[in-house]
Amino acid sequence: MMLERAVQSALAQVNCDSCVVVACHDIPKTQLAGESRVHFLPVKFAPPARIFVDMCVDKILKLSAGAQWARARGYQYVAFTDADDLVSNRIVEFVTNHSDENGWYCPAVMFYAYGKRFMRFVAYRGSFAGPCVIVRTNLLKFEAPPFSGSWTTLATAEAESNYLELLGRHGEMVNTLVAVGHGHYREYMTNEGYPLKPLPFPPILMINHADSISLGQGSYQPVGLQTVLRRLVRWLPSVRILTRSVRNEFLIPPNDEIPSRYRRHGSIFWR
Repeated sequence: MMLERAVQSALAQVNCDSCVVVACHDIPKTQLAGESRVHFLPVKFAPPARIFVDMCVDKILKLSAGAQWARARGYQYVAFTDADDLVSNRIVEFVTNHSDENGWYCPAVMFYAYGKRFMRFVAYRGSFAGPCVIVRTNLLKFEAPPFSGSWTTLATAEAESNYLELLGRHGEMVNTLVAVGHGHYREYMTNEGYPLKPLPFPPILMINHADSISLGQGSYQPVGLQTVLRRLVRWLPSVRILTRSVRNEFLIPPNDEIPSRYRRHGSIFWR
């Protein structure tokens, strides 16, 4: 359900000259299988253990495989997003109208949980960027293990001590941009001599749900009343009403089309 919603939102672009690549271990049984603009790219490395660091490594390897596929087929730009987040339908049209740029980073996102009437708008501070980035494919670099490039300093700045070892144990080519993590997208591209620009609108709607691992053991974690109150006081100014225009922009499904599991769990105040 989460993957289908994410891909459908990506396909709903105002300018539809785009393709969605889904890197996966097994091709899922889905109604998207017959969609000509969706390409399922099976990977050969082993599935990860259901622990945070292994899942992160798996994600990077899959994004790297998708980026290689896109570049080999002559696509001018590639956008990296998570498999459970919804995508703004304005992205492709914006990129088409600004096709002489290096790329763009995500200066702000919106947090949402299916079935809710509200969302949160969050602008990132400093050099930090959100998990969506758009880059010219001819600027992407790939490296095979053992890794030794200057990018490894950024990649290990906030990672587990054995991060590079885990990343290299599969013997796969790794895209150095996604390997440094979205917190360092801007710094990495600036260091490479190809600075990114901020997108003038939030490109993704980050979905909190029961199966997410964005907090390590899952994003749905019951908390006490005091914690809830502290979060409300701190984050209330960022709360927005979910409008019809936002529903249309991100192709948010009606509540009755969302399984109860995903409506019950999740909050806009998870981070």
